[in-house]
Amino acid sequence: MAFLKAASMLLLSLGLTWEVLAPYSGTIAVLGTVLYVLSFSLGAGPVPALLLPEIFSSRIRAKAVALSLGMHWISNFVIGLYFLSIVNKFGIGSVYLGFATICIISVLYIARNVVETKGRSLEEIERALHPAI
Repeated sequence: MAFLKAASMLLLSLGLTWEVLAPYSGTIAVLGTVLYVLSFSLGAGPVPALLLPEIFSSRIRAKAVALSLGMHWISNFVIGLYFLSIVNKFGIGSVYLGFATICIISVLYIARNVVETKGRSLEEIERALHPAI
């Protein structure tokens, strides 16, 4: 789903900056936004609340999840707070291109570092994350 998020951000960036696509910019903006919302709600949106309790050991789970979700919401707040200022400074196309780049980097990070949790007990997941334990 993160690739779909990156594709939607790239679509928005190109649709709002390329002169060739100017006649279709409204349609492209709506399509890109709908694709992003769809991919976010099916992918990255619920992940913090679902994955975090599975990857932390039971002795620190409550505090670690609280801290992680707190940082998640603080990040959302900061992005929302400064979004228009950044758009005014760099332009909407550059901002969406930056978001697309972040989405691609997140796919690469997740593919390399996040373990599969489906069908595994919490103890199995903990052993996979910390093989020395």
